[in-house]
Amino acid sequence: MTRLYEPQPPSDPLLRQQLGYLRSAIVHKPPFCQGLAPLSVDDLVLFYGKGPGARRINLLNASPEELQHLAEACDPATFGLDQQDVYDETYRKAGKLDHTDFALVNFSPDAAGLLDEVRNELLIEGLEQSERIRAELYKLNVYGPGSFFKAHVDTPRSELMFGSLVIVFPTAHEGGALVLRQNKEESDDSEDDSEEDSEEETSEKEDLDDDSKMEDAHEPEKEEWTFDSSALLSSVVQTGSTAPTMGSVAYIAFYSDVEHEVLPVRSGYRVTVTYNLYYEQDSASASSSGSLVPRSVPMNEQTFRSTFRTLLDDPTFLPTGGNLLFTFLHQYPLPKGRKASKAALKDVGSRLKGSDAVIMKVVQELGLQATLGIVYRDVPEYRDVTYILCDQAVPLEGRDVWSESLHEYLEECSDAVLLNPNPEWERLYKRTAQVHWIATTPWQFNSNKETFVAHGNEATLSHTYWRISMLVRVGAAGSRTVVVESDSEKSEQSEVEIMLY
Repeated sequence: MTRLYEPQPPSDPLLRQQLGYLRSAIVHKPPFCQGLAPLSVDDLVLFYGKGPGARRINLLNASPEELQHLAEACDPATFGLDQQDVYDETYRKAGKLDHTDFALVNFSPDAAGLLDEVRNELLIEGLEQSERIRAELYKLNVYGPGSFFKAHVDTPRSELMFGSLVIVFPTAHEGGALVLRQNKEESDDSEDDSEEDSEEETSEKEDLDDDSKMEDAHEPEKEEWTFDSSALLSSVVQTGSTAPTMGSVAYIAFYSDVEHEVLPVRSGYRVTVTYNLYYEQDSASASSSGSLVPRSVPMNEQTFRSTFRTLLDDPTFLPTGGNLLFTFLHQYPLPKGRKASKAALKDVGSRLKGSDAVIMKVVQELGLQATLGIVYRDVPEYRDVTYILCDQAVPLEGRDVWSESLHEYLEECSDAVLLNPNPEWERLYKRTAQVHWIATTPWQFNSNKETFVAHGNEATLSHTYWRISMLVRVGAAGSRTVVVESDSEKSEQSEVEIMLY
């Protein structure tokens, strides 16, 4: 029995080549920005303590004894695992203070210019000039000798949360580098290879009860970046680039869905403060420095726009029109509950990250209609793998996926559309559609597992991460823009249904 784990490319070699051009024009920038920020000596004064006797420490010239006292004042750092608050020093060994137990009286990311850096570097692909962001103080962490935190992602706290900002203070330490990982971009010949690699011969059940097989046909390769704050801060001291009355902190801001870990500290104390980064819902009240520079157009946006426009001008590209389905690189937090997630999903388009934002921006500029959805993968026992597009997040934890078809379940509780069905089974389903897939990373979809990563920095989950796709409708050659009217006869249809050919 042949099991198909990835969507198959079109059989038409010309269309396959054209979609390959479009796919290769999507270029991902690193999902972080980093650097050094000069500060005055007063900016580096920390007050901490839980009782009436608060202590004061200057993190520019703190002695080993002072740092040891700070470490001893911390609580053991826990982490979230399957919605439980867990203390396990084999996975995380560090100390922490909640934001109520410490204060940096003279320091703020806004005053230090770090929010401008986040806007102009990390968010350059998506944020509009008039939009604001804010930083919310989260925790202080102390990593002493032998401390570490294994791979995890930051727990989403709101659909407005997009990243984390970590400030590393100039305390003497070695090790403790922060390593970030993200799925690696596919090579240009990946589509041709997929026809061979995605078919696996199976005998009998072939590990059908293996959850890892159901979640992904193979573990995708990951791209890796290392933020060595110790080396970065040491370079400032060695070159003597700051005056005695000045100091520097190292900083890194990254998207919160990016996997990261803290490598073991070999000596000294690594002291950090973390801020959660949010889009500001009310721009007028946002805490952001005043000067807004005009938005420059990133090179990857220019490349994608030029390639897509060239294809639309080519009468051989989808001559009678068709549907494109872009699978986004990043994951996005949605509130729990189907109704709440359906409403929030519509707003995600204004808060896309990195290359996802580039795709949406260009599609809108080209006048093409687009809508966001969530694609699930179903792995039936006796049929080919199927893909279902939904207009809301349908939690699947706790369900026995073998007791019924996932597609049938999704069809009952949402406006599910079966994508590219096997013609042999197509007549059995209410809503089906043919789409052409565009993705630049190994295929990953929502399946029977709950979508949040098991290890996070918090246990409580009001929101979970979801993999989101964008359906784009392309008109026939000569009239690429398709106007979809939602008249009274279509009032009962979902936006996804109306969009589809």
